[in-house]
Amino acid sequence: MTTTRPALRGFAGFVLALRFCTELALLAGLAVAGARLGGSVLLDVLAAVLWPALAAVIWAFVVAPRAKRRAPEPTRFFLEVALFGVAALGLIASGLPVAGIVLGAAGIAVAAAVRVWARDG
Repeated sequence: MTTTRPALRGFAGFVLALRFCTELALLAGLAVAGARLGGSVLLDVLAAVLWPALAAVIWAFVVAPRAKRRAPEPTRFFLEVALFGVAALGLIASGLPVAGIVLGAAGIAVAAAVRVWARDG
């Protein structure tokens, strides 16, 4: 049995598309921060791979719309805020303060917008 989802249209669709973009930016930000904060080449590579991988696992298991054990609100919102906050702080600590502030602010703003305009996204 296949379940079809309605096509995403209008402002709600735009918000969900923006959310996807911020999710990708979260993973990229964690990879960049990990690579810059590792300390040696080996640790740089490990951190650049493991930090976004850990965030992706957390997202897939408890935040994603199709997660089997999706966390309830507001827990899910606070997890999103924490992930974007960690990525922002990592970028700031690695010498990229503007990127960190932009990523953190955009990620948190979009997470809030999803709750207002694109429920259950």
